[in-house]
Amino acid sequence: MITLKIVDIIGSKNAVTHAFGVKVFDAISKHFANGEKVFLSFQGVKNVTSGFANGSIGKIYSEFKEASELLTIGGLEGKTVWIEKIENAKQLGSNPQIAKVQNNAIYELLQS
Repeated sequence: MITLKIVDIIGSKNAVTHAFGVKVFDAISKHFANGEKVFLSFQGVKNVTSGFANGSIGKIYSEFKEASELLTIGGLEGKTVWIEKIENAKQLGSNPQIAKVQNNAIYELLQS
């Protein structure tokens, strides 16, 4: 199992943009393509947004059906809000229908 540290991949303690999430996705997907397991460490991260979680973990779960077997996430002790964002990203990534329903609801709100 390879360990990847988010702060090393994005060069920041603030995991706050979708673009940073895509960098993490790219790093993980290289290892997944070789069938390698990945331990993703949030150690040293100070901030996490939903955009980051969706761009990294959500995208992994969307594109790799075996993600739950290959990816382990750590460094989240005491970070309940981050855990919720990550779990939501997993759900959205692994079930496109949920994302479609949410997008439709947002669209309807904006149209009213």
